[in-house]
Amino acid sequence: MTDSHTMTRARGIAPTGICYRVLMWEECALPTDTLEDWKRERSALLARMRDAGVKGARGNLTRLSEELRELSARFIEAPLATCAQAGFSFARVKELAAALEGEEEVLGWQLSPCSADLLVELHGEEGIDSLLTRLSTATPELTWCSTPLVEALDAASAAERLAGYQQQAEEEDTESDDSSESTTPFHHVTVLAQEAVDALLPTEGKVLVDATLGGGGHSELMLQAGASVWGIDQDPAARRAARKRLAAYGDRLQVVPGNFRNAVELLRERGLEQADGLLADIGISSPQVDCPERGFSFLSEGPLDMRMNPTAGRSAADIVNSASEAELADILWQYGEERASRAIARKIVQERAKSPITTTTQLANLICTVLPRKGRQHPATRSFQALRIAVNDELGALEALLESGLSLLKSGGRFAVITFHSLEDRAVKRYFDRVTRPEIDRPEWPAPRPNPEYAARPVFRKPITAGEAELAANPRARSAKLRVIEKL
Repeated sequence: MTDSHTMTRARGIAPTGICYRVLMWEECALPTDTLEDWKRERSALLARMRDAGVKGARGNLTRLSEELRELSARFIEAPLATCAQAGFSFARVKELAAALEGEEEVLGWQLSPCSADLLVELHGEEGIDSLLTRLSTATPELTWCSTPLVEALDAASAAERLAGYQQQAEEEDTESDDSSESTTPFHHVTVLAQEAVDALLPTEGKVLVDATLGGGGHSELMLQAGASVWGIDQDPAARRAARKRLAAYGDRLQVVPGNFRNAVELLRERGLEQADGLLADIGISSPQVDCPERGFSFLSEGPLDMRMNPTAGRSAADIVNSASEAELADILWQYGEERASRAIARKIVQERAKSPITTTTQLANLICTVLPRKGRQHPATRSFQALRIAVNDELGALEALLESGLSLLKSGGRFAVITFHSLEDRAVKRYFDRVTRPEIDRPEWPAPRPNPEYAARPVFRKPITAGEAELAANPRARSAKLRVIEKL
């Protein structure tokens, strides 16, 4: 993606009240005389609008409001669309996008190399001023224009703008998928492929959801069986690979950008209310591990990144270089069950005080000074797993999918989840057990009681694991477990 491109995002949250469209731009983006003309004509027009409001001339006020929109388009929006002066590089676009992710009141946005067009749901001008102050703090290298364009919108107009953001975001995603190529081909060996797909009972006419599309291995088997598939993935490289691999199936495959934690919302936004099956293959894919520039592996030199969506959230380097010693120790223990978590955290803090820790091998070598190698497992294995889970909030995303997944299924629909380590499997086992128990009991109760969460039955008594043939062909499958339930 070049600096002339935009980055658009719609959260999928429906506006409920008065919203504001806020257009802010880099001070160097527009000529001074243009801005002075804009301020002068806008000031005069606002005075006429206030006068019309006082007189109760609603028709005149509507006409003047439309005139203000035309004025804004002529003086601000049109020049920004063709602006070549951009102190706002695409790296800064990413920084601002990351800052906006933390602003719950911002429902959607479109960022360009010189401007930010936001849809916000706030309480009046004071809330907008506070938001702009926070964004300015988050991007101190940028000098924002002191008079942003603010336009009040009713819920219907806001929803229309939000839909436009969503459509633009999908177009940008498709363009990015078609045009950009990774230096490493996306080739993923699908784990428990036939077992997982067979568990969903795919047939012609069924609609199945592959919540972790990846390279399309599971989806391909579903499509071959005649089903239609909606595939969700937050990784642009994965979506690109799946589109190419499964192009022959036409519109029976729908590719949806996003995190599977929001699967239900993402699909319902696109008109899919219910499905016959839902599959989630949790964890990291082989191409992500094997691609040095993604920063997941300590086996080769690469940036310490680990983000499954390369444009969203904090990288592993951000966490390693900014989290406190206690926070680092908690991450390594909670997500990696690393017994030396405190010693490793202490060493990280000591070393980053000398210089930032920015590469995978730099961190791996540091961990090796704390934990000398014993046996086959590399000393950094647990720490890298822990950071990856923290960076992508993998357990939080899994919990969100588990809690919402059954609501997407028809009666008789099946929910299948493949996990790769004990933390994931524990969460799935606990949730599946919770919703498949007809009754619950406690020592203080005289008798068992009906389970209000009872909504499914287990398809298999025990998890399905890889057979000898698959393990011989793909050793990474050794820790995979497949659990399946069926909605009542």
